Amino acid sequence: MIELNLQTFGSGPALVLIHGWAMNSMVWKSLLDELKKTYQIICVELPGHGKSQYAEAWQLEDLLPSMAEQLPERCSILGWSLGGMVSLAYADRYPSRVDKLIMLASSAKFVQSKDWTSAQPKETLTLFSQGLMGDSFAAIRRFLMLQTQGIGSAKKLNLLLRNVLKTGGEASKNGLKSGLDILQYIDLRAALKNIKLPVLMIMGGKDQLVPAAAGKASLDINESIDLTMIDEASHVPFLSHPSDVLQAIKQFMSYELGGK
Repeated sequence: MIELNLQTFGSGPALVLIHGWAMNSMVWKSLLDELKKTYQIICVELPGHGKSQYAEAWQLEDLLPSMAEQLPERCSILGWSLGGMVSLAYADRYPSRVDKLIMLASSAKFVQSKDWTSAQPKETLTLFSQGLMGDSFAAIRRFLMLQTQGIGSAKKLNLLLRNVLKTGGEASKNGLKSGLDILQYIDLRAALKNIKLPVLMIMGGKDQLVPAAAGKASLDINESIDLTMIDEASHVPFLSHPSDVLQAIKQFMSYELGGK
């Protein structure tokens, strides 16, 4: 089993937060104070990320049962970017353990294919993968720039993300490569189509990594998805537009199963 680094805040219904590639749980700081008033927040650090001590390479097949061992029997999950894909895979594998799913700046497939064009070109991920073999810091820095590109507060947010890495811990090369492999090769569209629990997708209209069009493409797969578009946000809407994101989360989480 992979021992996950978990941090718990507040009390109430369990809401699990899973960060994105190369990041750590410090990235949730802007949401924590408000969310922990209502929920028991459980921040999960992916293997080899942040203060996680797991040093080996890993795959979803290793991670998901380890999550099931260490997370509450019932919880809702909010996953950002790579964390959203991990959350969707977990909800698909263990549907009885998940009440609601929130995918933040995330989709079921990160890389383009002939039948999925609202995503990153394969070449972009190949370049990141090659970059990790050399100067991994340069590859991460480029990824951070893409996360904030296109919005007025890009410089400020980029500095914030760098500070998250500095204070919360940088990811290991094995952790980075394992997460990047999920982004490169995993296709969860069947899981998104078949999922029965309530799903909210929060997208940034100026996102350079998960295009806004991926939201519409996801609705074409599963029309029951709730889609919230924050037009002026990039890949980090919870940092640039925290009040909008919190409003969407609170509204969605207050829905009763079977109706709105």
